[in-house]
Amino acid sequence: MMINKIKYSIIILLVLASFTGCQNDDVVTANVDAMVSEPGDLLNQTFPLRKIRVEGEGLSGLKKITLDNKIDISFNPTYNSDKAFIFTIPFDDKLGSRFGVQPITFVTATGSVTKDIEILQPTPTIVKTIPAVATPGFPLAIEGTWFYNVSSVTVGGKAVSYTVNSSSSIIIGLPSNAVSGEELAITTPGGTVKKSIDFEKVILVSNFDGGGSRESWSSYGDVASFDASTTGGPTGNYATLTWTGSTANGYNGSSGGGGANFLSATNTDATRTFIDIDVSANVIGAQFAIQLNTIEGINYGYNFKITDVNWSTKTILLSYFKDNYGFGGNSAATLDASKINEIKVGIAQGDTPNPSTIKYDNIKVRYK
Repeated sequence: MMINKIKYSIIILLVLASFTGCQNDDVVTANVDAMVSEPGDLLNQTFPLRKIRVEGEGLSGLKKITLDNKIDISFNPTYNSDKAFIFTIPFDDKLGSRFGVQPITFVTATGSVTKDIEILQPTPTIVKTIPAVATPGFPLAIEGTWFYNVSSVTVGGKAVSYTVNSSSSIIIGLPSNAVSGEELAITTPGGTVKKSIDFEKVILVSNFDGGGSRESWSSYGDVASFDASTTGGPTGNYATLTWTGSTANGYNGSSGGGGANFLSATNTDATRTFIDIDVSANVIGAQFAIQLNTIEGINYGYNFKITDVNWSTKTILLSYFKDNYGFGGNSAATLDASKINEIKVGIAQGDTPNPSTIKYDNIKVRYK
């Protein structure tokens, strides 16, 4: 009987061992067959911020995903089965994200598996430039995305100096001879992005040093004295006009004369046209009168008073001009800016101290 009991015990142990062995055979170790980037069909490659579909076996009970041995990736366990799961590839400079081939480790309920995945660099983008209308010879800020490993920046096909502030910001130096409409191109290993740049057009009317298009000035009307080459201005010579109370003509002014239009035929918008002039005076309250050439029978002007006798730059939007020499009720908002060919500077003598001496320099017309 004892022998039979021993036999039965051995048989039971063998059966249990066989059953346990069958159970272990059913457990599948975690294995990854493919990592597919969505959308698209990149295999074991992806761009940052793309969804990845991992396919394989033994993938249920996903516990952890680690990229490049240092970046833990979050995931939604809802999208996890024994055959697949989905997650999004992150990209964060602060965490040490990089491009290129790197390991990625998946820890599931049945084990751990490590594969190589290649993070591809996206093509950069340009979102905007600051200012929106650039000025040749001045810096230009560019905001965009994926400004990593920048290899070149060109304007009009020519290399320019640049500083990469971050992956979303670059500052470039625009050449002084840059032309509106030229193409800005930024190149990285991810590709090249291009954008046409609109440049501010600046016409120097007069700097009273011989550099402008109108440098031979004269005065008219009730002017007591006029000097178009007074020394000691902000950038050299400047013009000085004095009125001492005469009303024989009822007006006064000075001009460098007319000639070719300052702007091209396509620069018509008065809301994009500016007149800059450096100004000063002998007394607060001296009233400048800025006038244009007669355009389609209308005389547009803009009048303003000095609030500080020190030199300052006055910027006037063309659409702020009014008819009747600046005293009318109709603005120049619809004026064709391309028809301006003369800038006149005088004193509005009806509301100004007596005497008034105005000083002016560096008259420019800008279109942006």
